[in-house]
Amino acid sequence: MRCKAALVPSMGPDAIDRIVVEEVELDEPGEYEVRIKVITCTICHSDIHALTGEHGEYEGPGMAGHEIAGIIDAVGDKVTYVKPGDRVICSEVRQGCGKCLPCMKGHPWQCTEHAHTDELFRIPGAHVRLNGERCINTCSGTSGFAEYCNAHESMLCKLDDDIPFEIGSALACGFMSGFGAVLNRCQVKPGESFAVIGCGGVGLSAIMGAKHAGACPIIGIDTVPEKLEAAKKFGATHVLNPRECNVIEEVKKITGFGVEHSLVAVAGKGLKKQAMDMLCDWGQMVVVGHGHPRDEVCDELTYMDFLLSKRITGCVMGGVTLRRDVPKYMEMYRNGQIDIDSLLTHRFTLDNIKEALIDSTKGALKNVVIIGKEA
Repeated sequence: MRCKAALVPSMGPDAIDRIVVEEVELDEPGEYEVRIKVITCTICHSDIHALTGEHGEYEGPGMAGHEIAGIIDAVGDKVTYVKPGDRVICSEVRQGCGKCLPCMKGHPWQCTEHAHTDELFRIPGAHVRLNGERCINTCSGTSGFAEYCNAHESMLCKLDDDIPFEIGSALACGFMSGFGAVLNRCQVKPGESFAVIGCGGVGLSAIMGAKHAGACPIIGIDTVPEKLEAAKKFGATHVLNPRECNVIEEVKKITGFGVEHSLVAVAGKGLKKQAMDMLCDWGQMVVVGHGHPRDEVCDELTYMDFLLSKRITGCVMGGVTLRRDVPKYMEMYRNGQIDIDSLLTHRFTLDNIKEALIDSTKGALKNVVIIGKEA
């Protein structure tokens, strides 16, 4: 079928300036795939990094958009989880098969049935330009900056009828990456100290997670004053601007020894060392934000940083189990325990995708691209 989609003709640092919206041909869904009528797709900074090639080079036209909420339009012959008309979110993190060893050990992200390889973000997608060029999925197993997209059913979680589509989109990646990392990887206990570097959508979600877990103090660190104000709203007890102070010294003044948990929610040189240095000797650093692999070589740390038992680990997509955790987040939203509405900054149409992406690079927390309407 034909539909409108946003794409960049080729990778490059100026890719966002060259993004176009045009009619493309969408493949029929495969036997385990569905076709989704996209209603909303929130913008994650990973979309921008991916389109410009910062997460890995690719050749040919590229598409992105991985925080998808919509309605099932068609299903493949072997799809069992959903049917046409179902409201869903489509997430980069997949529901595991539940049968392989990683799944049985509680690591569905490493499911052998749905392997997450380095090539996942650079594989040919289901959208084909009318000149015959097949678009690359640069940021996920599908691309949601389009009126319709195809996705494997393992990427789906049903969206409750009373949860708005744009909230579902935010739940699909950014929120779970921050909130889930605090609960599932940091495993913050009541009264433990927490600091996050980067107060964008992921960082603010992490602050919400720290508040929910009972952390104290909660320290938000960013160079943008507006984001620091937002951090206070979401639960930060202290905020620090690296342009105005020595954050390591200030963190230790606040905590006495350093924080027990630090989380890096943004890419940037020197930030991992900073997050390590603000830890107390028994603390743990969790890395979520990242750039291109060539820019993530951490040659600043030595064995001496770990000698007294500091720890470092990573966390992808909040360490969530998709269909276990997202329904819990929907219930928390419904009960007013988490504030996702305040994360959503501006709303754009698909035709205004370039403006939406540029606005996101200027500090917007999470812009919403409204693509379709619920029937």
